[in-house]
Amino acid sequence: MSITNPPQTSFTGDFQQAFTGLVSLLCCERIFASHGPRRGGTPKLTAWQWLMARVYHAMAMTGTFSAHVKQITNISISDSALSQRGQSIGWQLLAKVLGEVLRPLADAVLHPNAFYHGLRLIALDGTRFNLRNTEAINSEAVKAACSKGNGQPAFANLLAVVLVELGLHQPLGAALGWCNEGEITLARQLCNAKSIPTGSLLLADRLYGSPWLLWDLLPVLQACGSACLLRVKSNIKVVREKRLADGSWLVSIPVVDPTTRRKVGTIRMREIFADLRTEKDGPVLRIRLWTSLMDAAAHPAMELVELYASRWEEELFFRELKCHLHGHNGLLDSGTPDTAAQEVMALMLAASLIASQRMAVADAVGVEVLRVRFALVHQITVALCQVFEIGHDLIGAEQRVEWTRRVLAQLTETAIIPKRKPRSCQRALRQPVKDWPKMKNATSLPLTKFITISNP
Repeated sequence: MSITNPPQTSFTGDFQQAFTGLVSLLCCERIFASHGPRRGGTPKLTAWQWLMARVYHAMAMTGTFSAHVKQITNISISDSALSQRGQSIGWQLLAKVLGEVLRPLADAVLHPNAFYHGLRLIALDGTRFNLRNTEAINSEAVKAACSKGNGQPAFANLLAVVLVELGLHQPLGAALGWCNEGEITLARQLCNAKSIPTGSLLLADRLYGSPWLLWDLLPVLQACGSACLLRVKSNIKVVREKRLADGSWLVSIPVVDPTTRRKVGTIRMREIFADLRTEKDGPVLRIRLWTSLMDAAAHPAMELVELYASRWEEELFFRELKCHLHGHNGLLDSGTPDTAAQEVMALMLAASLIASQRMAVADAVGVEVLRVRFALVHQITVALCQVFEIGHDLIGAEQRVEWTRRVLAQLTETAIIPKRKPRSCQRALRQPVKDWPKMKNATSLPLTKFITISNP
């Protein structure tokens, strides 16, 4: 994936125009013609219209799929017919669409917080969606074992590993599974030269700091001029080669195939240990990072430790996806695993459209994109699209332009989040399930970070 000059977006209330900018008619027809179901006559709803309505349905939150199809396309079709159409299309087809259309949006000049020394910041992580207890889902999806006790979990899960552009919360790709696949398995499917943008810096947490995963991932990153910054577990053994001026080390890491327990090779990384405190004499949190950025002068260890904190943005993206966009706290509406995967992919496309809208608001007022309220932009965008779609024969082109301009002007006043002071909140649970202490009185203190590079 190589985009040197991302397209500049503008705020819009015309859903069909916005969706066309994301998924063109020719792109959709080409993918469906090559990989789609066998034709059985002329469908009432074209593949592009079905996909457009499916994404609109994901954004609108309330109302039936058939009502949204009627609103967007002026075609009357029953929900049962739409359900059959979705099952015939399958989820793999939408996965191919995502791979073709999801592209990074950040511009190095307009969005400097989305870059580090010219490298585009991206993050990789997984999240779970709950599946309904229908007969089709319970017969195909695997319920993971409960973390406590021997009881049966309430829901099966659909696991999604998602690649996200930081700074804008633009999804770049997703791999899905509901048969108890692990995040590493899905990450291997997702992390390829087509999904990782050229000139990127990939951030991920300890789960992905695995030598076995890096054995496959590093060649992909090197081929597209990208690098990685990963947190890793403390018990992984390495061979130290050279201590650098900033206290970090160049290390060799043996790679062992987990299935055969045999060594397959060695990778070289730069290792950084850091001690973090939020109070001068407070408790210490030690973190261990690996990076493929080997030049300590160009990329000092202190900078990389500070930068790693931005990985948390992907958790905020998941909150926007589940709580604001979907609105059902992670419980999907679909009755089969295939259509549940379609639902999540439609949410990804809808999130991409909202990312473009947020970027247009941020560019208009000259602030960081993440200071624009996701929920408000989503709400206003859906309302504006509904008005334009319902009143398409009543509102002329000039009126649409003026209406959109006024909505954008209103959002530049009401959707901007004031700059927040860095805070440090006590890490505990009101009802602890593991090792965290029980929280009785929540605390929130001004955040002062004390970072010490502590490589042995």
